[in-house]
Amino acid sequence: MSDDHLEGVYIPNQDAAFANVVLHDYLAAIKTNILVTPPDKTALIFADQSISYHEVGHHVAAIMATFRQQGIRAGSVVAICLHKSPEHVYTTIACALMGIVWLPVDIQAPRSRIDYLLTNSRADFAVSQGPLSPLSGIQITIINIDTARGHNEPIDLRDWSCAYDLSRRPAYYLYTSGSTGKPKCVVLNNQATANVLQQTIAHWDITHNDVCMAITPFHHDMSVFDIFAPLSVAATLVIPTTEQQKDAGAWATLIAKHHITLWCSVPAIVDMLLTVSGHDQIKTLRLIAQGGDYIKPSMIALLKQTLPQARLFSLGGPTETTIWSIWHEILDDDQHTIPYGKALAHNQYHILNEQHAPCETGTIGTMYMSGINLSNGYLLDGEIHHNDFMPIETINGGVVMAFKMSDLGYYRDDGAIIFSGRKEGYLKVKGVRIAASEVENALSSHPGIHHVVVISCTNPNTEINELVALYTINNRHDTSNTNRVSKQHLSAIDLRVYLKDQLPSSHIPSKFLLIDDIPLTANSKVDRNKLLSLAQERLSIAPTPVIAGIPTDPSLSAEVIDTILPLFKSHLSEHQTQIQTLGGNTQLLALNLKPKQLMTIATKLSQQLNVSLDFYSLVACKTLGEVMAKAQLALDHP
Repeated sequence: MSDDHLEGVYIPNQDAAFANVVLHDYLAAIKTNILVTPPDKTALIFADQSISYHEVGHHVAAIMATFRQQGIRAGSVVAICLHKSPEHVYTTIACALMGIVWLPVDIQAPRSRIDYLLTNSRADFAVSQGPLSPLSGIQITIINIDTARGHNEPIDLRDWSCAYDLSRRPAYYLYTSGSTGKPKCVVLNNQATANVLQQTIAHWDITHNDVCMAITPFHHDMSVFDIFAPLSVAATLVIPTTEQQKDAGAWATLIAKHHITLWCSVPAIVDMLLTVSGHDQIKTLRLIAQGGDYIKPSMIALLKQTLPQARLFSLGGPTETTIWSIWHEILDDDQHTIPYGKALAHNQYHILNEQHAPCETGTIGTMYMSGINLSNGYLLDGEIHHNDFMPIETINGGVVMAFKMSDLGYYRDDGAIIFSGRKEGYLKVKGVRIAASEVENALSSHPGIHHVVVISCTNPNTEINELVALYTINNRHDTSNTNRVSKQHLSAIDLRVYLKDQLPSSHIPSKFLLIDDIPLTANSKVDRNKLLSLAQERLSIAPTPVIAGIPTDPSLSAEVIDTILPLFKSHLSEHQTQIQTLGGNTQLLALNLKPKQLMTIATKLSQQLNVSLDFYSLVACKTLGEVMAKAQLALDHP
């Protein structure tokens, strides 16, 4: 992207409005740290390997040298197509220091989606571990990360001038769900990012003694904090391996082993951590921050009981308002409702009615946000657009540019905002904002589905929001053998497999409910409230799965049990089948399965449930119950 193309893309008046705000240069701090921090100071921990700040500096400098050799300069767009790893961090820092617009890509997303992300972003280069699959119609230069790290020319980062600044020029792109059925590319800048980091580091008292956990995927906005905040204060960042990323037990082990002090994630992840960990494993956590979804008061009560000395924070704000733009420290008074909070410094939240007039205290309205955290807008086909960004009049009569959210809320007497739901069409599940239309469009393309509506509702067992698809089938009134589509032909597994080629795993429903007809309102619109009630009722009365006549853990679905038990049974000898009744307490060692058999079971299990479970995942389990719990975890939290 040329410098000329970047002209005129700023939100009007934003530069002038915050020209006098003094911000700490987090990128200069990172550069200083990787140059002068003592050699034995650990910057990153990955796969039991400690990587010093000096080593990080060497890798960053090598990647920067490769970029310069390739002719990549400030304003170029580089897609980072890497697994979550130290290499991803090196590349991100190299891009940021050179003023290169960086785009983290979910490489596990469907090929067609990656094509769209790169095409829409006008990416010039892509950094990957190896060759990318053929991209349809995209002219893009691929840089192998191993080659870049192996750059063998003499490198000294001190001699290299960096081309970034803390202005509102585009610095990085992040994709979020859009109401049109296509992902939206949010254009973010260094000024807004610096404000979030500066406010958070000061308010949370983050120092070089802290150890943080990078639990959020690197293509989500909360991960921007994970990467830049610790390294800017010479702290340590622990990065889970691919195998550890979905294993809550592994998280607890990492916390205990590396004395992790700071945890920041969506509430569902905290819930999973609390479920599997003991107090001794997580006692080093001094601060836990949760954002992106509803926080259960019951979970806060458990956290306060388990870690009474830890500070707890609620975080909020969509990607368009940079990482987080509103927060609340959760105290003992917050027993029944966890406030959305108050805006970070240099920002303001507005609650307006349909006439764009301010709502009185206690009156629900639409949230708008203005201030330094505002992003630059959306990138569509390489051009900046400002949909959902609009000028509003403030209480004192001034006019500011603001982002209109899909969130509803009201002001409490103390000025804190209380979240009250979302406008129809947008859902928030496990911290990911999802446009219902995007999932509905993908499911509607299935030849067997007639009509589908996607909602989110609370699982009565886990109290966690789940994405639920309610659908009707084609030819449901046709009784001929050739046209009839049965429920069996549209199993949840089949539908998940179908969606896997079109949507990221975060957008694939965890429950699929077949219904006779889609209810309509008096105005002939889809009655989503009635569907929500129906889904909630169906989930609440779902029968408890039974193994060998004994009710199982209610969090286990019949789908998981009915897949795992027959699969293991099919690999037993005839003698074992006669004497062995399989159940949750069955010891894996007692089945005398050979490694090759376990490998086959892991492969078939992953295929049938559309999850990622390998041989080592099964070997780590002592009982079939642990296998089922691990499979359910992978299914519910892809």
